[in-house]
Amino acid sequence: QIMKNKIFLIAISLIIFSCGETPKKEEAKSENHLSEVEGFWNRIGTIQLVNGIAVDTLLIKNSENPDFKQIKAFKDDNTIWINNYKDSLSPWKGGSGGYGKFKIHSKDSITEMISHGTGFWGAMVKNYKDSLNTQNWKFGLTTDFNKNRYTQKNSPDSQFMEYWEKLPPLEPKSRIDGAWKRVYEIAYINGIPVDTISVSSDIILDVKIISNGRYTYQVDLTGNSEENTPQYGGFGGFGTCKFDGENNTFTEWGEWGSGQWTGTSEPKTDPDVHQLTIYNDDLFLQVSKSSVGVLANKGATGRGVVYKRIK
Repeated sequence: QIMKNKIFLIAISLIIFSCGETPKKEEAKSENHLSEVEGFWNRIGTIQLVNGIAVDTLLIKNSENPDFKQIKAFKDDNTIWINNYKDSLSPWKGGSGGYGKFKIHSKDSITEMISHGTGFWGAMVKNYKDSLNTQNWKFGLTTDFNKNRYTQKNSPDSQFMEYWEKLPPLEPKSRIDGAWKRVYEIAYINGIPVDTISVSSDIILDVKIISNGRYTYQVDLTGNSEENTPQYGGFGGFGTCKFDGENNTFTEWGEWGSGQWTGTSEPKTDPDVHQLTIYNDDLFLQVSKSSVGVLANKGATGRGVVYKRIK
């Protein structure tokens, strides 16, 4: 009973802290541009340029590697992307990914500030930040949004553009749509909470974007692992999801991932069901019967994760 009260007090303090924060926006954005950008995007190909002119479109489905996948999500100033490219020379066989903030300048220009990642990209971002003593790696992108398609040129002199297609919504917008960060983890034994640990972003950054029936996440472990180990690559994932507001359950169907996650699953198979406690619009607890996570060595038979909305 004492432990339950202790965890309850932690949850209340989190609620008060969350409600007391006032998000600061650097400047107002164009709602038209934002609505075009936000959502989940699927990389469908590459456009070749000669002297800045598009001369050929190379579709992934017609390429030598038609199983290549790359997903990007934009939501509430946050962006996550992952791919399933497997480098035989890398210790991380499940692909790579990145997380950061984005800023829209116009329909034709976006800046991404990448701060964390998984796989070889997570290692590269960590090395870049440490060598320059900076908090992120900025990328100025030349873009062209046209309804449900967009192109992205990563540098002015690039001879190629990425070609993306917007994925249609699978579910209506839910209360938990948005960008989230893991702030606490709770161990359960036989349904009873027995231990709670704070998850510091300097050690482990676990972020997730949920939007209209899809989700993607990144767990950067570069602050908690030795270089060249599988753990250093962290892990990420992509799949579909459904929030049941009547029963407060959240179901995820993982499909593929990055970093240490090397497997794939068919869509809508192998569901992972979480029971939710929603404290307010910016804070919720999800509990599953999984024992993975930072408290796995405690003998836990269940796992609770407290997510806080990223402002």
